[in-house]
Amino acid sequence: MRNILLDYLKHIAGDKNVRENLPLSQITTFKIGGPAKFVVDVLSKEILMRLISGLSFLGEKYFILGLGANVLASDDGFNGVIIRIAFKDISHTDDFIYADAGAKLGVVCNFARDNNLAGLEWAVGIPATIGGAAYMNAGAFGGQMSDIIVMADILENGELKTLSANSIKYGYRSSVFQGLDKTVRVATSRQKIVILGVYLKLQRSQKDIIAQKMKDILQRRKTHPKEPSAGSVFKRPFDGFYVGKVLDELGLKGYQIGGAKVSEKHAGFIVNTGGATCKDVLHLMEDIKTRVKNKTGVLLENEIVLL
Repeated sequence: MRNILLDYLKHIAGDKNVRENLPLSQITTFKIGGPAKFVVDVLSKEILMRLISGLSFLGEKYFILGLGANVLASDDGFNGVIIRIAFKDISHTDDFIYADAGAKLGVVCNFARDNNLAGLEWAVGIPATIGGAAYMNAGAFGGQMSDIIVMADILENGELKTLSANSIKYGYRSSVFQGLDKTVRVATSRQKIVILGVYLKLQRSQKDIIAQKMKDILQRRKTHPKEPSAGSVFKRPFDGFYVGKVLDELGLKGYQIGGAKVSEKHAGFIVNTGGATCKDVLHLMEDIKTRVKNKTGVLLENEIVLL
């Protein structure tokens, strides 16, 4: 069956776009994770539609992965097909930008700046595709994707659709795209909805003003650790409860289990000091949750997705 699947993937996506037994540590920002059975780079929406249809028919597991941020992959890897969307066109009309799901968020930020469109400056420096950012409702420094997304083109059960912003049902780091368990956020092995592209509504401004805001945001990001991580580990439970500040007050900066450590630079991050395993990170996360619950009565929810 494995050889049949490999032949099928190469036929659909092209030989050079299919890799076998690729460690997920190589394609996630945490640098953690065992091998995926197959990793496929998909260059067009038509190929993606055919691929998902075929995998569904074969009963094969698959997962859509962007740049691999906000993901903690299993040490055992993924016994299925990791699909990486590689179509990435960007265009604009007046105040609207349309971006394919595979476009890098930083590239879209620069495109908006160069076309005198403001409203996406907060996203500069986030290591994500626009599809991944829409999936997570990524946000930072007072902005988030739900503020600017007005529609999304999707593939749902093999059918092309366009969802309005209301239909996406955005919440804090959540959306209808996810279908995740609320607390532990374990990824499903076959996503019901796949994002193809998004429509953003921005505002006219001056390029130099936008560029200065982006520069300021990048400066503020220097407080984030440089070691491999998956970004913020836990959601903010409510306004005014800052997880990093609470962990700092609990003396957890630098606290380490195996190769996983609470960042000494920003306690809201867990970093891979080198050789960290998924098991190390999960143990550290559970220990943090217990300590925070005992001290504050608040049970933290994961922000990162467990694959």
